[in-house]
Amino acid sequence: MQQIANFYFWFWIIYFPTCVAYNDLPGFSSIDEALTVILIGYTFSKREIHRRRFTNPEPWREYIQFLWILAFYVAYSLIRAVNVSGAVYLDAIQTIRPFSVIYCTWILNPRFTEKQKKWIIRVMVLTLLSWVVYHPSTAAALTGGRQEEFPVLGQLAICTGMTYYLFSEENKYTRRRALFLVAIGLLAPKFKFLGECICFYAIITYLHERLDFKSGKTLGALLLLITVVLAVTWTRFDFYYVSGMTGDDRLARPETYKTAVKILFEPEYFPFGPGMGTLGTNGAWKYYSPLYYKYDLNTIWGLDEGGGFICDAYYPTLAQFGWVGVILFYIFWKRRLKDFNQIRDLKYYRIFLMAFFCLAIEQTSDSSFLSGKGMGYCILIGLCLNANRNSESTKKKEVRQSQQHEDLKPVI
Repeated sequence: MQQIANFYFWFWIIYFPTCVAYNDLPGFSSIDEALTVILIGYTFSKREIHRRRFTNPEPWREYIQFLWILAFYVAYSLIRAVNVSGAVYLDAIQTIRPFSVIYCTWILNPRFTEKQKKWIIRVMVLTLLSWVVYHPSTAAALTGGRQEEFPVLGQLAICTGMTYYLFSEENKYTRRRALFLVAIGLLAPKFKFLGECICFYAIITYLHERLDFKSGKTLGALLLLITVVLAVTWTRFDFYYVSGMTGDDRLARPETYKTAVKILFEPEYFPFGPGMGTLGTNGAWKYYSPLYYKYDLNTIWGLDEGGGFICDAYYPTLAQFGWVGVILFYIFWKRRLKDFNQIRDLKYYRIFLMAFFCLAIEQTSDSSFLSGKGMGYCILIGLCLNANRNSESTKKKEVRQSQQHEDLKPVI
């Protein structure tokens, strides 16, 4: 077990600075792919060890099913040949990452020592602060300078705050420090990050018991939270998803969503879609997808060849997989939410919910779920899914130690 914790400790220490903060530096762009391959390889090397209770056997079957489904879609996409094979392989590499990180973390179940937790927090906090200093335009906000939007800063801040809260003792000071770390992201806020900040504050401050989705009180609280988030982010939300969807101007992001819906209802692509690397992904950008010509997207600024808005939202990419892919995506998250609702430790419960909200919000206008930047949320979700198992293991260990202590007492 300690060997797994040591491996994952170094994995995390390397991952956070290189794949989130400084992924744009020369030589760092492919580290997330390398780390994903290493994590998958290490997990499979431990496949048989679960028999000795070193790893968690429960997700193995589902993970293998996912790999077979992905292999099917790769073969289907190569046969369908809507885009070139390079686009298919690039999309496959990115698609395997987030799901593998969740499954592998869940399977390996790393149980860090207190010393390892402290070092992980130190590295993340140092990375966050160094990023602020490294970007002068962001640091200028401290002295009243012009603010710019940096989505990376928000991802750094929210992941650091969540990890600090998860790995620290539960008390009001921990919550305040976690909120402070998250608030650093406000130096260069994206609109969706403002929504994440509100969710984080609400969850760690007001969530005192597990949610009962059959309760009117719970539904009312969630509706209020959604209303506040929409109110804070309404300007950008309206621009892209209300006015942008109904107006005469053809904007990149709304048009991507509209096209995704069209593709889903195209008889030509029913039920498995046009295949990987065809819409909204890095593969569709690097190997410019023919679908952008077919649906007249190439005439829209940002969606032309080399356009910066081609891989700018995750949800439209589901159209590549057709209705079958959409249903499978829904089943995956339905199962994870069912697992989440069984977590007894409120600290892990809160962090899972927060990580889920972050992914749900960010992927409306970001594709980091498929990149190294989204791996942090997936790691936290995988850790939280092991909360009950680790709690039961700790209780059994305490019972054994108590029995051993009783056995050592002198008999009078």
